[in-house]
Amino acid sequence: MSLLHHAVSPISALAADTPAQGGGAPLGQLAIISIVLTTLTVLVLRLFYAYRAGGAPRFRAFTGRVEKLVGLPGWAAVPGAGAVIAATIIILGATWDIGLHIDKGRDNGPLGTVAHYPLLLGLYAGFVFGILAIGMGPRNPKRTSSVAFHVAGLGYVPAAALLMVAGGTFGMAAFPLDDVWHRIFGQDVTLWGPTHVMIIGGTLTVGLGGVLLLIEGARAAGRDPFRGKGLIRRPLPALLAGVCLYLWAATTHEFNWGVPQYREVWQPLLLAFGSGQAFVLARLLAGRGGALAAFAVWAPVQLFMSLVIGGPLHVTMPAAPLFIVEALVIEALALRGDPRRPTLYGAIAGVGVGTIGFAAEYGWSQLVMPLPWTPALLSEGVPIAILAGIAGGTLGALMAQALLGTLPAGRRPLWAAIAAAVLFVGLGYDAADTNAPAGRTATLTLSNVRLGHEPNHAGLHRIGDLSVRFSDTALEHDANWVYAMGWQGGGSYRNRLVQQADGSWRTTQPVPLDGKWKTMVRVHKGRTMLSVPIRYPADPAIGFTGFPERGTVTRAMVGDVTIMQLERKKDAPLWAWKPATMLVLSLNFLMAILMGAVCVRLGRMVGRPPTARAPRGLILAGTDAVTTTLGHVSRRAGVHAGTT
Repeated sequence: MSLLHHAVSPISALAADTPAQGGGAPLGQLAIISIVLTTLTVLVLRLFYAYRAGGAPRFRAFTGRVEKLVGLPGWAAVPGAGAVIAATIIILGATWDIGLHIDKGRDNGPLGTVAHYPLLLGLYAGFVFGILAIGMGPRNPKRTSSVAFHVAGLGYVPAAALLMVAGGTFGMAAFPLDDVWHRIFGQDVTLWGPTHVMIIGGTLTVGLGGVLLLIEGARAAGRDPFRGKGLIRRPLPALLAGVCLYLWAATTHEFNWGVPQYREVWQPLLLAFGSGQAFVLARLLAGRGGALAAFAVWAPVQLFMSLVIGGPLHVTMPAAPLFIVEALVIEALALRGDPRRPTLYGAIAGVGVGTIGFAAEYGWSQLVMPLPWTPALLSEGVPIAILAGIAGGTLGALMAQALLGTLPAGRRPLWAAIAAAVLFVGLGYDAADTNAPAGRTATLTLSNVRLGHEPNHAGLHRIGDLSVRFSDTALEHDANWVYAMGWQGGGSYRNRLVQQADGSWRTTQPVPLDGKWKTMVRVHKGRTMLSVPIRYPADPAIGFTGFPERGTVTRAMVGDVTIMQLERKKDAPLWAWKPATMLVLSLNFLMAILMGAVCVRLGRMVGRPPTARAPRGLILAGTDAVTTTLGHVSRRAGVHAGTT
């Protein structure tokens, strides 16, 4: 960690020269990023054109070695694997960055925190590998994919390459647009801000696009990536579903850290949809054990990221969903063999995920989640999890059938996909509905203020015991959560309040009261989400005078967003907020449509004679040539790196 800090200290020093204002980044940092990325892009384009002209011998030699190692055409192996690696780097950097924001607050611009470096590197790498996927596409139709697009001046472009370029461009555009957003609206410190959602959507598209390019290359080489002896010899279905799991787990990070700004029902909704979609996809593509293989791809990387963030990087460690029970449920439902009606199987699997999976995640939350689920979630959470599981399982089944080339004729699959997507969007719209009724107050009493230990801090600091009495006793009854929270003080603090015999609520652990700690009490019941500040330090950079702690004080309870997103500008053109958000969500929806179109196109490769053959390697070694569906493959045919 110290070496990493020393390596970037000159740039970080520049960032430190400009105080964080809660708005846009310092212009000096933007200039550095622009110069570096422009220079790198020029070099990438030079490689692009040199390769297309038959040059770039060193890169060709590298591509040849990769091709022999993995047994895939070089035009698929290098950019495809690179895109998956880039997506993993983005997830690591983004997870690290989220933890830093929770522990320490806003940063000093894109170069002011080390966590932004892997994030920016991964986003740019995803963009670059998308460009290379186009540049490396063979011009000779006999050397490329049978479903490649012919583009004037470029030749034949693999279908998945277009998806990678779209995702890379979309995700990379989020970085400059994030600065524009902050300059207009201030820093909305939330994972689900519009530009952050662009990063999530772009990362998912790049990662899945990379795996789809590997699948396209395998089929172009005359092999079926979804069938073979032993799961280890057909890793692409597990990798495809694993990328989905990484992103669905990441979307719930605010819950994983215990600082959600959205209703609790979002967590089971996203977990049921994501696990249903990913595990059904893996099971239908890989056959028996496919869902477990997807879990085996996701779990080690997720565990590694959590341990590294909570260890060497000195950030509060996030929790993670369980997922293994959902995988077992989906496997159990297919014990009698491959489902004959995959879409129906996906929907039934979704029901299993929304019931048995929900119960498992409920129990898991009691063990590891900073905000364990409570009985107040059941009446709304269970039916929503079931419906979300059905939507996810249906879409996973349709995606698998598209890739296998087994989609039923007619428009029934399209209408099923639309219905599942509308169901998911409708559930999200319902979950997004919150209110913050006016007139509620809370009386806060701090006692036994003393020197003691704070989370993530050595030495002694001011702490105190808290007692709270709410003006509206109906609000606290059967609430989703009533807890004290502290963040951005160099660590993370959460403590469930316990109701006393006299009707008041008390902490079981002392509340941090000094330094930069922002402490508050949060209450969430149904659609109501309210907070009351205990102590907030003044923040002159945004004109905030603060909330000093008092021995006893009565304060108004306000909406969560009001107190948790203080950096949002009060004079911003709020009329533009919803249109901008809807535009970003629409673009993410277009990414999903493009992804579906590419999957359908790749499914058309089944039953066609292969146009090329790659040497056997680690990924495809041992798999059988599927003569009945891919035609006869000549043993002496071969794809050579860089052949145009």
